[in-house]
Amino acid sequence: MLKFNENGKFGMLLFGDLHEKEDYLTSPKFRDMQKLMKAAVDEYKPDLCVLLGDNFDTGLCKRDPALYEQGLRDMLKPALEKNIPVAFIMGNHEHDADCDKEIIEACNRIEGIIIRPDGAGGKADFYEPVYSRDGKKPLACLWFLDSNNLYEDRNLSHYDYVHTDQLEWFKKENGRITEENGGIPLPSYIFQHIPVPEEYELLRKAKIWEYPVSVKGYGTRSNVRYVGAKGTVGYVGEGPCAPDINNGQFDVWQKAGNVKAAFFGHDHLNDFSGYARGIFLAQHKTAGFRAYTDGCRSCVRYVELDENAPGDFYQELKRFKEFGLRSESLGPIFRTITDRQSMALHFCAQALGAAAALTAAAYTVYYLTAGGKTNVKK
Repeated sequence: MLKFNENGKFGMLLFGDLHEKEDYLTSPKFRDMQKLMKAAVDEYKPDLCVLLGDNFDTGLCKRDPALYEQGLRDMLKPALEKNIPVAFIMGNHEHDADCDKEIIEACNRIEGIIIRPDGAGGKADFYEPVYSRDGKKPLACLWFLDSNNLYEDRNLSHYDYVHTDQLEWFKKENGRITEENGGIPLPSYIFQHIPVPEEYELLRKAKIWEYPVSVKGYGTRSNVRYVGAKGTVGYVGEGPCAPDINNGQFDVWQKAGNVKAAFFGHDHLNDFSGYARGIFLAQHKTAGFRAYTDGCRSCVRYVELDENAPGDFYQELKRFKEFGLRSESLGPIFRTITDRQSMALHFCAQALGAAAALTAAAYTVYYLTAGGKTNVKK
């Protein structure tokens, strides 16, 4: 049972896209990730940790479920040794090895990990009410959803979405919880891996002079460059990798009327957040060092609910270096420069790349016309 603590708070610590691998015992990248996890757990003392998907190499689970289970135990030691429960969400890469059942079974053998195939068709969709500190009354509800993997027709969309039967399950269960609560819906918070397309409502089309600090959209939006819209806070490091097909999940949340916020993984660089039509959407970058990222910007997000106002929440980001940590896996440049300097280098690299491309194009035109000499025979 999840409950508000003795201070009337319920704190959640979010970890995105750890992408840990079989060689973790000898990897400095694993040690850096655990430094961040331990520092965050020690500082925030959360009541729940949440893994936002793409957590550990599922190929290992396919080959040896026992080794995969041990890897999870070792990876989550900073939380589990303090008896902090961990909610485990399926990311797209959790589905790569086609061993969903084995992953869930391995998690369920570890005391403290929460995952259940409660959703439609046995999907790993589940929810946890958060009770008053005396354990007598549910005051909020946390939903952990499986956003699947790749879409069946890659010409229409690269990534999949939460399916219609899963949305019907959510509506049914949300309605049942409301009925059991005397007709009063519980403030609800969503956690899943792949973001909804509505994240693009937190961005706007970049002006020409903003191109050096803009990002290219993903999929069908790749011909547009974006920057954060007014009211959006945080770092936009890449176009949100949402599905190109909108299956109406956000609309379901809006019609439910009790979804306050949704938190996503999947995009390793983005940590922006803001309100889209009344629902807070937060993109969480990687908390690890395995996958593509930018320097020491790996971070955690802390979300806190208040027992007296469970429909309101506080949230903040804290990055690796802000904990005063020193990286073992990064070189001297990215280990020492500030996050702002890291961003500046990223933007400079983009600008220099664009300048080099324009210069190369100009020379090509010059030499293929009368203005230049060439060895190409007419």
